[in-house]
Amino acid sequence: MLQFGRGHPGTDQNPFRFGDVALGDYFTDRDEEIAGLTGDLLSGQNVLVLAPRRFGKTSLIVEVAARLRRADVLVAYLDLLRVTTKAQLAGYLATALYDGLVPPVERLIQKAGELFRDLPLRPKMTIGQDGTPSFEFGVGAEETDVDATLDRLLAFPAEVAKQRGRRAVLVLDEFQEIVALAPDLPGRMRSIFQFQPDVAHVYLGSRQHLLHKVFTETNQPLYNSAKVLVLGPIAPTVFGPFIAQRFATTEREITEEAIAYLLSLTAGHPHDTQKLCYFTWSFTSRGQPASRATVDRAVAQVLDTDTARYTELWDSLTANQRRMLEALARETKTTRPLGDDFRRRHRLGTYASVERALNALVDRGLVERFGRDTTVVPDVFLRLWLNEEPTPLSAYVCADCGEAFSLPVWHCPVCDHHWPQADTECGNCHAPRTTPTGTPSVTVGKA
Repeated sequence: MLQFGRGHPGTDQNPFRFGDVALGDYFTDRDEEIAGLTGDLLSGQNVLVLAPRRFGKTSLIVEVAARLRRADVLVAYLDLLRVTTKAQLAGYLATALYDGLVPPVERLIQKAGELFRDLPLRPKMTIGQDGTPSFEFGVGAEETDVDATLDRLLAFPAEVAKQRGRRAVLVLDEFQEIVALAPDLPGRMRSIFQFQPDVAHVYLGSRQHLLHKVFTETNQPLYNSAKVLVLGPIAPTVFGPFIAQRFATTEREITEEAIAYLLSLTAGHPHDTQKLCYFTWSFTSRGQPASRATVDRAVAQVLDTDTARYTELWDSLTANQRRMLEALARETKTTRPLGDDFRRRHRLGTYASVERALNALVDRGLVERFGRDTTVVPDVFLRLWLNEEPTPLSAYVCADCGEAFSLPVWHCPVCDHHWPQADTECGNCHAPRTTPTGTPSVTVGKA
């Protein structure tokens, strides 16, 4: 079960949090979104919550779940990020349902194993150190039995809601993993969920392009089955007072200019704003308000802290992916990244090579795509790192096809193979490096 708490920092305790779910006083108010989502779920409305990773989706649903439980609504929460098999999904789902739908008092009366005794597969129960049970199903079970067990578990919230005369909510976080795990599952879910009037379903995810496809394309089984709630950045009019108030709780100050500058760097990104505030506060002393210079010092510290992680990421990219990521990072939000103007401006080569690089970056979550024509690098500090740090790649670009290389190359006009300029002939078809007129077949330039 999601846990809740309030944060009351002492004067020497940093009042900002990043990395973990922001709860209580650490959570920047999203009053409008909280009220709207709570009202939708109380009405039994299914909702799809879309936002880039680290944009506060889980923090939001924690706050909403607390309100729902106070309204006597049963809430089960399942994080699908680490699910890799259907059997594992069944075990995680059974654990989440028991944790969220069975009140603690009834757990003393009804044995956990009895709750799922009618399932096609009987789960193995394990008691954790905190006394809470978890369930798992055998990895060697027949797929048809696992599917039947999943269907019964997905029907379980409606059965419990009817028995208890209460509404129920099932939260499925990182729902895109369902699509990757088993393409047939969304259709089966739709066939079960559409007959559950007392159960609202919340789908959360950070792979927006995948979820957008599942819920908005007419040929998809979950098409038009949920109201879409898009979480955007937090407005400066909300974030600014929050930052000043959090500094004040520790008897420290930050100037209005510093707040405005800080928010201009993070553009209201919830996680990255908290992260930059954390480091800015750490460089602030009592009686000496944080200034723009303090924020710059904090940015340098963040980039220094994250350089090893970003370098490892950079090393894992191909040359074309690196060039594409750099180009996107130079612009806060990019429109038509596959268009001629953008490719020419950043010397990115052919449409096909740019599209392959962009799709790979989107699949890895390094780039968020909104529709077909708008993209953004959501990690604020990765953008800063790419813009401020010299990149390890000294790239050369083939002027004919746009492919990028670490050394100067020739593009063979006969077989399309690339080979080092130092060589006198193509290493693939042995064609000479000059055309019949004695000029190079293509020129290359340093990026």
